[in-house]
Amino acid sequence: MFTREIITMPSDVSSQGIIKLRNLLDYFQDTAALAVEDIEGTSSELIAKGYAWVLLKYEINITGKLPSLDEKFYIKTYHDPSHGYNTLRKFHVESSSGQEIINAKTSWLLVEFKSGKLVKPSAHIPGIMLKDTAQIDPDFQDIQDFSESESIKTVEQPVRFHDIDSNSHVNNAVYFGWIHDLTPIDFANYEPEFIACSFRSGAKLGETVKILIAEPEQNTFSYKIMRENLARPSANFVCKWKLREEE
Repeated sequence: MFTREIITMPSDVSSQGIIKLRNLLDYFQDTAALAVEDIEGTSSELIAKGYAWVLLKYEINITGKLPSLDEKFYIKTYHDPSHGYNTLRKFHVESSSGQEIINAKTSWLLVEFKSGKLVKPSAHIPGIMLKDTAQIDPDFQDIQDFSESESIKTVEQPVRFHDIDSNSHVNNAVYFGWIHDLTPIDFANYEPEFIACSFRSGAKLGETVKILIAEPEQNTFSYKIMRENLARPSANFVCKWKLREEE
């Protein structure tokens, strides 16, 4: 298992002094890259070889108090590349005392730039089966769809320059930043408890997406990101919120 030590910096925290979940998603992505750097090279070296990892799904369970400013925490990760085109990866976030804060499961696809096709990691990245591997359950929670008439809020969101990553589409953490800020809930008293997401396609610079939000259950919100001229959502989310614990 690969372990990374992190200290929560001022740029990581919200006005409440705890780490922003969008920043934590960035840490997950970066930690995944560091975990396999000696196998596939750095992220830029992988791109130079003509490949890129694309996030397909994730589930995040928040089980403890999120790190606050200047607090040390650890991200531990391992992967399971034995699912054909899908590589599964688990993350465990622990406090400095070893208490679990978050456990997360993700699913990734390897894309060949030249052809635009998915490729099997085991065939294109020698050694990926040999380091920090363990069996991971391939099942993810289904995210309930909803119609536009069921939505309680609809917002148009332009895609801006800093929303785009090195794969030339909106980064996965940016989507969460969008839906988080649009959720009609009191952020002073509520925080996410469970988040799930499924991606189908990535919005690009210059597009304007439509974000629809529904509330199928109290304090549980469903979201879908609609790109222009596409009938199916670019991404679907569900987020369950809980009362924030008192200090």
